[in-house]
Amino acid sequence: MLELSIYTLQFCNKSHYYVYNSRSNFFSEISKELYDAFKSQNWDSLPDFVIEELKSKELICESNSKFDFYYSQLISFNARNNDRTTLNLVLAPTTACNFACPYCFESKKNPKTIDEETIDALAEFVKSHQDANKVHIHWYGGEPLLAFYKMEAIYQKLSAEGMPEISSQAITTNGYCFTDEVIDFFKEKGCANIQITIDGLHERHNATRCLKDSPDGTFETIVANIDKIITQLPETRLNIRVNINKNNYTDFIDVANFFKAKYPGNKMLSVYPSLIREEDENRRTLCSSSFGTSEKLELNELLRTHGFDISDFPNKSMRGCMMQNTMSYLIGPEGEIYKCWNDIGNLDAVVGNIKSKDFSNISRYLKYSIQAAPFNDECRQCHAFPICDGGCSYYRYRNMFENCHFDLCSPYKDKNKLVNALLSGKLPQQS
Repeated sequence: MLELSIYTLQFCNKSHYYVYNSRSNFFSEISKELYDAFKSQNWDSLPDFVIEELKSKELICESNSKFDFYYSQLISFNARNNDRTTLNLVLAPTTACNFACPYCFESKKNPKTIDEETIDALAEFVKSHQDANKVHIHWYGGEPLLAFYKMEAIYQKLSAEGMPEISSQAITTNGYCFTDEVIDFFKEKGCANIQITIDGLHERHNATRCLKDSPDGTFETIVANIDKIITQLPETRLNIRVNINKNNYTDFIDVANFFKAKYPGNKMLSVYPSLIREEDENRRTLCSSSFGTSEKLELNELLRTHGFDISDFPNKSMRGCMMQNTMSYLIGPEGEIYKCWNDIGNLDAVVGNIKSKDFSNISRYLKYSIQAAPFNDECRQCHAFPICDGGCSYYRYRNMFENCHFDLCSPYKDKNKLVNALLSGKLPQQS
């Protein structure tokens, strides 16, 4: 028996009729007759060739197969996260930092830097993953470049004979310590991606991303280093992140325009807004100044008014993160193992240590990897499932186990927002 797919949305706007399917991402203007057939689900009135076309676009399906896509994605998700051939390591050689950013965790912790014993243990930990033939490294911190010589020592140890191939490197850095020596290292060893955070132009950036031991600003030094990166590492993608909330979103506009003018047409440079997740005083939801997930489309509209060419037309999304991937670890300078970027420095979130090669906090590990996975019955029934990344697993965990109320769902879960996005984001095909 045929029925309308749960991923199909039909609607009328200004005497025009449309249909959209999030599984196939098909969007088209349709006739009134076809719209009425969708509404009534009276398929007998349609010719066989039309029925076949509707099936091919995933608009209709057999009743007993309506959840097939959901379960196929769940199978793919589990297979991908249990692939033993690639090891993904986020390595924090130090939790120290040379900046005194007011919103950062580091000032509240006791900074540590990796030692030789832990580097040796890291190499043994990698060797213990006997099925892995590739390793991806992402340098993190603190500010990882404060421990650059430790990074070199780690890389040398992990690239020794008999170790899995280091297939790529990336780094999240404040950009201040990008010396010629660092440039030469990445020239020789390769670096796929560099992320640098800039909080605004000169005055704004220097007010928040300031040095601990000097009144001097950091903006000019970082921009000079970006020049070196773009010139000397032309094959490396450089992502400039701008932290924003409802009060300072124009900082992103200023930074994006600055770099667009400075490096016109550079396809390896991306400037993007990152929504600051500032929590309320109870730490159970976002405060009013933060953009929630459901407000992303409103932010896009604000940016369009400033000349940014941003489409709201939905795209298919990949679900999951390192929490669910059995071969992904964030490793701190004392060998502690975390399963989330947000957890570094939080001893309660440590799930194990590379020196013992096992998980000491198995309860948290299992909650992260299984219960916080982006699949549940609400997702199974949702028309936006194929175009939703599932939201942040860290905040899903907190909703489930810490009585929090963070908004995780795609804005397209709201059918009115989805309709507006479809109509404004792309011209419909004719059918």
